[in-house]
Amino acid sequence: MKKNQDRQFGKLVVDFVNAPTAEEAGSAFIRGAAAAFGFGHGFLDQALGRYPTLQLFEDALSAGDRGLVELLLEERRLLSVVNNLPCNISLASYDCDEERVLTFKIQPLEPKWDNENPYEEDVVRVAVGTGGGKWLDEVAEMFDDRAPLTTEMDEVRERLLACLAEYITLTDRILEIRRDIPPERTHEAQKMAAYHSRIQAEQDVLAELQERWRMILGEVLEAQDLSRDQTLLDLLLVYNMVNRRETAVSDDGALYEKPLFEPGYFTERSGLADEYYHNVLVFAFIEFLKVAGNRKTLRKCARCDAFFIAGPGRTANKRCGRCAKKKGPGTRV
Repeated sequence: MKKNQDRQFGKLVVDFVNAPTAEEAGSAFIRGAAAAFGFGHGFLDQALGRYPTLQLFEDALSAGDRGLVELLLEERRLLSVVNNLPCNISLASYDCDEERVLTFKIQPLEPKWDNENPYEEDVVRVAVGTGGGKWLDEVAEMFDDRAPLTTEMDEVRERLLACLAEYITLTDRILEIRRDIPPERTHEAQKMAAYHSRIQAEQDVLAELQERWRMILGEVLEAQDLSRDQTLLDLLLVYNMVNRRETAVSDDGALYEKPLFEPGYFTERSGLADEYYHNVLVFAFIEFLKVAGNRKTLRKCARCDAFFIAGPGRTANKRCGRCAKKKGPGTRV
């Protein structure tokens, strides 16, 4: 291991956990990987330049498309709300251009044993029409006939109807705008809305991972017997699956061991979002802990609760570097 690489691995993890926002956690992850694996400034420019952030989204969004993109994002949000209500009914599609028909998929309340697939979803279509709210009555009737009959479901039905009414009004506004602009601009706005949704989904993963790793660091920090600590044992299972290096042959015929994480892993966004981050964090944390004495340098700041790694020979300090610079009464640093 390169000199101080173990501490760089530890810093990668604590900087990720301490980041004040999910977006900053992502950039801290990239910067930490660059330092720990020795990728250099060229890598940073490329990786950060391609890393999906809300700032990149804002920079790429033209003023003329902003209004339509915001409506498309609200449309996605409402559709997500409708399809995540605690019931057996979901909205599969809405033909707003031609027939103005809502298509619902409904999970059967009981298996239909006379069908080849007893759990096959029913498809119900409701025509919205060109005016009035009669279609909402049809949706309510469909819900009453096919959703579980419980008192709590009355509230779910009202939420479903309210969201659908808002959804139809919104799609009408979107359709009016689309009819007045070239198809290319509509396509571009849809791409930007999808890009924003991807960024938001990634940041949701980052926020969940930050919380999970706060718990991991806290448990390892407080564990009395690491050999029996289930959190660490679970991390080791992942580490042993990830830490499988391959031997390859170079252009000049020499055999060499391929790096476990090459720059392309970070610039090409390999793997699923959760695994993409978690595998590196697990590897880095175990590499940090493998060096004798490193666990004793892992600290939680007594002032701000941030995690930090104490410097050599400073095993008693109780504040992170930022809080240690601030004057405070009676706290040993």
